[in-house]
Amino acid sequence: DEILEALKPDYIQGLSLLGGEPFEPENQPAVLDLVRQVRAAYPLKNIWAYSGYTFEQLQTLAPELLGQITVLVDGPFVEQQKDLRLAFRGSANQRILDVPASLERGEPVLWKENP
Repeated sequence: DEILEALKPDYIQGLSLLGGEPFEPENQPAVLDLVRQVRAAYPLKNIWAYSGYTFEQLQTLAPELLGQITVLVDGPFVEQQKDLRLAFRGSANQRILDVPASLERGEPVLWKENP
């Protein structure tokens, strides 16, 4: 309820799922319930998710949850590829993906901030 209330203002663009692993099998039921509630209450808000899993892995591991996400930052953080100049990600191996476009095409589609 607190999260839904915090998302109410128009200046809040959406929700970010990170910390731990939102796509870990034991976390999926609670996370899926939350994102469904957010989608129902705020269908135009973005839902970003950060995962150590890749898009390709998540298509099998968590297809229903993946289908609720707008943008996915995928792949594990790799210390040797750390780059503080990167926007929205910590290491160069990580991708920022447009999930609806990726699911439609059946392959990863990079997110464009201002399409």
